[in-house]
Amino acid sequence: MSNGSIETGSTSDARYPRRPSGCDLAIYFTPVPGVAVWDDLGVAEAACHISDPIAECLRRLKSEACQLGGDMIYNVPRKPLRPRDQVLLYRGQVAHTRAGTPKKIEDPDLPPPASAEESSGPVLPLPSGGTGTETTPSAPTIEGKPPDRTPTVGPRDVY
Repeated sequence: MSNGSIETGSTSDARYPRRPSGCDLAIYFTPVPGVAVWDDLGVAEAACHISDPIAECLRRLKSEACQLGGDMIYNVPRKPLRPRDQVLLYRGQVAHTRAGTPKKIEDPDLPPPASAEESSGPVLPLPSGGTGTETTPSAPTIEGKPPDRTPTVGPRDVY
């Protein structure tokens, strides 16, 4: 195991040449980046020793993405993968924003984020659509007797 980063799945795209290490790069922890249109360039990986700081591991991942010519990495896990006992691994999809396309601001299908007041309280279940006075229909009775609740198959009869 080396303490350096590993890059896999690289494909050379002439439209997006290599960029210097430490280039300006966006990291998205979501399965899809926050841009309207992008070109996938490959997969970057950074393997670090468990004693290395997380920031150093992410710096290595960014460096690999810059070498692939990307301006963003998406689908990066929030917590590093642990393929071995002493190893942390970050992996992400490297991509580049297509020129001339506006950045996606918000997804219109998503509700607005909760306010601080809304997110600080307990979660309460929504009421059902009924009035709360309905009862479930009971099993029919014979001659006014309640139905027999004895199971026909006991728990020990099932193998």
